[in-house]
Amino acid sequence: MKAGWFFGSGLALVSALCYGADAGIVTVLDGGARVLRGATWYKLAEGARVQNGDVVEGADRAQVQIEFASGNSVNLVGPASLYLISASAREGKQPADIYMPQGWVKVAAKPPAPPVKLRTPLGNIDAAAAVAVVRASANAFEVFLESGTARVSESGRGSEAAPREVRGGDFVGRSADRPLAVGGGAPQSFVSAMPRHFMDTLPSRVDKYQTLRVEPAVDRPITFAEAEPWLNGPYRTVFVKRLQPRLADPAFKAAVTANAQAYPELSSAPASPPPAAKAEVPEKAPEKKESGLPWPFSGSKR
Repeated sequence: MKAGWFFGSGLALVSALCYGADAGIVTVLDGGARVLRGATWYKLAEGARVQNGDVVEGADRAQVQIEFASGNSVNLVGPASLYLISASAREGKQPADIYMPQGWVKVAAKPPAPPVKLRTPLGNIDAAAAVAVVRASANAFEVFLESGTARVSESGRGSEAAPREVRGGDFVGRSADRPLAVGGGAPQSFVSAMPRHFMDTLPSRVDKYQTLRVEPAVDRPITFAEAEPWLNGPYRTVFVKRLQPRLADPAFKAAVTANAQAYPELSSAPASPPPAAKAEVPEKAPEKKESGLPWPFSGSKR
């Protein structure tokens, strides 16, 4: 965990520089979802823009699809969260960088868009031209590569091991006490637990919202209990800085003070005034679209 903190600290400057830039649009929303921007939760709605630095969170069984300005897309199923470290296409071919501590996600990386790097507690996947389904938690990392090629590597052991190249039809898995293993075809346990719509091609609905900008409605400030996993994660330095405005709230400040030994840099930081909240905008009703295309889970390893 300490090694993860050092890694997160190294990315703090990059995250700060990228924070605030529009990264993509929420084009499919089914169920409860919200986004943490700064230290405030906002309610998501279809058509809302997400930004670099946002934490997108889906409730149990909720579906959130984000289509990025680069042309890539991800579909998240809760309970899950995504931290968009740097997801918008900037200069050249800079990869999108995303962290998912837990949940299911389907990633579609489409050239000539920049590659997508998805990080999880136990493993990472780099996809430049691939479609992949990923399940992640603190104790497991599983990837089925539906098509294309990608590189998969371990994380969480102090230093990342050499990446493994995988092809369409390959399944990769590891647990907290076992290294990466590559095999052919997804096991039945993975297929049975997987969200059903992941068997279809992700629909593209970005054209519907290109000229319609929906602002996410203000919900409430983040609580200490909600902040604690991020303060204890690999991006601790980033979240310590961005959550300082919450020290102006007596309840949040009291919780930090009670845990001063665990969060010395936050407990000693001066409180800064919270940013002004945005006006609420009514949420849009979600619109579902089924593609009906088959998914090649039965294929054998190539």
